[in-house]
Amino acid sequence: MVDDRKDVAATMADMCLAFGFEAVIGEEGERMFSLLERHRPDCVICDMMMPGEDGFEALREIARFDQTLPVLLVTGHGDAWLTMGRTLGRAQGLALIQTAAKPVRAPALRAFLEAVPRR
Repeated sequence: MVDDRKDVAATMADMCLAFGFEAVIGEEGERMFSLLERHRPDCVICDMMMPGEDGFEALREIARFDQTLPVLLVTGHGDAWLTMGRTLGRAQGLALIQTAAKPVRAPALRAFLEAVPRR
């Protein structure tokens, strides 16, 4: 889980736990690739608009790490950003990329998590 707003990341991590999924919140300023190598997650939930490394850069690093890793991109900046994120994720070769508007609703998060293959 990567979001520059710690309260948003904590809320989404709590929802993941409520649905029976472990959640790790990325540390501020840490590169996505190093997070992926250290934690080896089953999926990634990532905010698109962050200072420093944004969601678009993160998509590149996720694709470099594992193109089969499911990704949920989230943003509070509207549908155009979600569409752009989905398109860029596919262009990077990511097999499963979904999007959700913030605040992410529990049913949308649960549906994404339940579709994630467990490794």
